[in-house]
Amino acid sequence: MCDTICVLPSWSETRTSMLAKNSDREPNEPHIVRYYPPRHHADNTMLDCTYIRIPQAAHTNAVLLFKPDWIWGAEMGVNEHGVAIGNEAVFTKAKNSREALTGMDLLRLGLERGNSAEQALDVIIRLLSKFGQGGNCGYTKDFRYDNSFLICDTAGAYILETAGKNYAVQDVRDKAAISNRLFIRKDYTKAAGIRQGGDFAGHFAEPVFSHFAKGRQRRTQSLCAIENGPVGVSQLIAALRTHTPRFNGHEFERGDVGSVCMHAGGRIGDQTTGSFVAVLRKDAPMTVWATGASIPCIAAFKPVFFGIAEPPVFDDDSRARGYWLRREHIHRAILAGKIDAGSYRARRDALEAEWLAEEARLFSGGIPSAETLRAFAAKASAQEQALVDEFSRGDWNDMPGNRYFSRYWRKHNAMLK
Repeated sequence: MCDTICVLPSWSETRTSMLAKNSDREPNEPHIVRYYPPRHHADNTMLDCTYIRIPQAAHTNAVLLFKPDWIWGAEMGVNEHGVAIGNEAVFTKAKNSREALTGMDLLRLGLERGNSAEQALDVIIRLLSKFGQGGNCGYTKDFRYDNSFLICDTAGAYILETAGKNYAVQDVRDKAAISNRLFIRKDYTKAAGIRQGGDFAGHFAEPVFSHFAKGRQRRTQSLCAIENGPVGVSQLIAALRTHTPRFNGHEFERGDVGSVCMHAGGRIGDQTTGSFVAVLRKDAPMTVWATGASIPCIAAFKPVFFGIAEPPVFDDDSRARGYWLRREHIHRAILAGKIDAGSYRARRDALEAEWLAEEARLFSGGIPSAETLRAFAAKASAQEQALVDEFSRGDWNDMPGNRYFSRYWRKHNAMLK
């Protein structure tokens, strides 16, 4: 489960495109942030994706990826040309039991091979048509699905919804949000697998999983958060922290698949394991606000800059995994009542306000140097690390009580690596 939001320059406070996403996956599944530099590849090189091998491109772009640590692809990311993509699991009537490209593989391939949103869209469609999509995308369970994508660059954006090798494309005007169900009906600009003028979602959507995933409910929350423009980074961060009204104040007592900030602990649903907001500037460095942690309603969005590997960005899986786990221990300690969530949030809010103000100041005076941005990212990272160190507890896994919620978390705590 996931939610992705974008606003274009016409709807943006800073006249820049922005893409924001929560990645919702299994609670114990580390979600890491990795930077990969651009590369040239020899002729006839083959690429090992999550399940299959495909021909490698002659050149691949530098990419900043937000990904489960065990797969080749990514849930969301940005490339050096200012293209950002988020994907969603969607449930359709198409059959995808065989191993093929996962939706996350397609997302990474679009970023590595596309220099614009339109090129990334074409890359994904072309590879989808040739290799198909499929394979288990679950961490400890068998979980297979098709995918939708929100593909954005500095000037425009597209929604791509798929069902097997079938697809529909919708151009974005001003703003958009996608979630875990098909939404494109007859309002597509191009499509495959359906007659002209046909209802794509009506024809391909699988109704039962689509209903229980509550994608319609979460998409409504996202759209409400950006209904009134112009929209800034702080509004997108707030959107990613949205809970349903009945869940507010009880988010560490039970699970809720219906909130954009998803909390596990119910009989269905996962939790938000990673979040980002990407600010896609055309002629200046991009800012990516990244948590490197689960549960955005407690995690801090730190400023990172493309090509600068300051935590939560790493060039090594092991260190990235350790960073995520340390912050997950904070979350588990809050669930266990060992840390007061209000106190932690208050300290985090003060840091975020400082970072947002400093980032705005840096870019209001022209184009900051790489050295200035590196120093800013390092300072913010160190401040957040100090907060984590101060609140960390060794008894994070001591979950009291005997309700289903408590038993759920004791089980997951025992398995957390």
